[in-house]
Amino acid sequence: MTIYTDFNAIVIIILDHYSNKANIFLEMASNEQADETQRMLGQFQMKMIDIQTSLRKSTTQVEGLKRDIHRSKLTDKEINTIDENTPMFISVGRMFVLNKKSDVCEQIENKIKLCENDIKKQEGTKSYLEKQLRECELQFKEKFSV
Repeated sequence: MTIYTDFNAIVIIILDHYSNKANIFLEMASNEQADETQRMLGQFQMKMIDIQTSLRKSTTQVEGLKRDIHRSKLTDKEINTIDENTPMFISVGRMFVLNKKSDVCEQIENKIKLCENDIKKQEGTKSYLEKQLRECELQFKEKFSV
């Protein structure tokens, strides 16, 4: 989370820096060009805000999945210390179903694998969004360089 906060601060600094350049550029342009430039500036800012929001959402989802994996591994570790003949229950909605220890362990392993796959997908999404953000910054620099 701290990495993203630092990244977020950098994006805000970049936006502030280029917004100031854009305002200088606006003063130099004519009124009709100023309206178009102001509209483009608003579009770039909205796009960057959308990308930042998506990045934040993806980061929190990855953190939640990592917590689920950690919790599942702890549960599996504790279940492995219990005798094989001990009755075990799995919650299904609002009821509990009696299962074998092997079935419970298998379900926990499947949950861990599913979470790991979801983390890989989210990491891919994050890298795509970061590339989009860099591209947006480059477009912003090209349009508003003074």
